Amino acid sequence: MKTRIAIVWLVSLLTLVSSWSVRAGEYESGFGFGISVPDIWLVLTREEVTESTEQFMNEESETHPVVGLASVPKSMRQAVSERVQAGELEMYYRRTDRPGAFIDNMNVMQQAADLPATASQLHDICRALPIEFSRIFGRPIAMDVCEMRERIGRRALYLQFDGAIPGTTTLHYQLQRDRGTTLVFTATTTLASLPLVTSEFEIMISSIRFH
Repeated sequence: MKTRIAIVWLVSLLTLVSSWSVRAGEYESGFGFGISVPDIWLVLTREEVTESTEQFMNEESETHPVVGLASVPKSMRQAVSERVQAGELEMYYRRTDRPGAFIDNMNVMQQAADLPATASQLHDICRALPIEFSRIFGRPIAMDVCEMRERIGRRALYLQFDGAIPGTTTLHYQLQRDRGTTLVFTATTTLASLPLVTSEFEIMISSIRFH
């Protein structure tokens, strides 16, 4: 499975928190589904990234559209910008009034994969992922939950594990879209916000309407 792909992109996006105008509420994703986004959550859209590409890429700009931009390698910003503009990645984040604080966030992407079909396949995945995440993140990563669930009438793989940044937790759903295709929803939050973000994450997942 390609679960790790979504997680690697999440790590790259943790500092990319924009102050651009964004919209919440009933959102129509470019991946072909509608989703209800709580008012406190904002959506970074393809149009906003496209319109602000020059600022996004210029770390010398006096007015950065993204908090912490200079800490992200330019090559990574380029890759993120291209993926968002190409419609391959969407990002949601939870508003905060604490400057410099970690921003609870969720990203969405589509990948070519199938969910585990047997208990044996699930066991192998749950055993392998903590090892792989620990290698990617460069520190021991504990897997708290790795199980199959049902959401919006579809099979779903659910993971909950240590976030890439110490003191954070990652919540992860993969929903089978079609045969050979899954939609991946990955949220990362601080431990202090975990109960609240978990509730809001579940509300958003339960609101998904495929077209």
